[in-house]
Amino acid sequence: MKRIKTINLGLQNLAIQKKFPSLKLYKKNHQDVFWLGELESSPYAVKYTVKINYTPYKTKVFIMEPQILKSAPHRYSDQSLCLYHPNDKSYRPDLLIADTLIPWTCEWLFFYNIWLEEGVWWGKEAPHSPIPC
Repeated sequence: MKRIKTINLGLQNLAIQKKFPSLKLYKKNHQDVFWLGELESSPYAVKYTVKINYTPYKTKVFIMEPQILKSAPHRYSDQSLCLYHPNDKSYRPDLLIADTLIPWTCEWLFFYNIWLEEGVWWGKEAPHSPIPC
């Protein structure tokens, strides 16, 4: 199977800094690379501290603060956000995180805040197995 060409870390960071300057890159070693900073789902919403753990083929997004309810939908067992269905290929390593995962995180936060108030997830959902997202 042919691997998709990835966008290097420098270009990913440049795009993120242009669109989301609150996110700062931290690189402890080649296997511990992440962005940390605040995002909000709308101008009047709560600000959330997010951590984006970067690997070209399996980048994961976590909400650090305020704490997300354990019962919140659309999260994996490691508590990372389920932002897309892996089979739909909407996120690939040849795409910018600033154009995909980060806006999707803001959207996830928007629908999470509505879910907190109404108890219904109004965001997009893809049918998948009963395994938690």
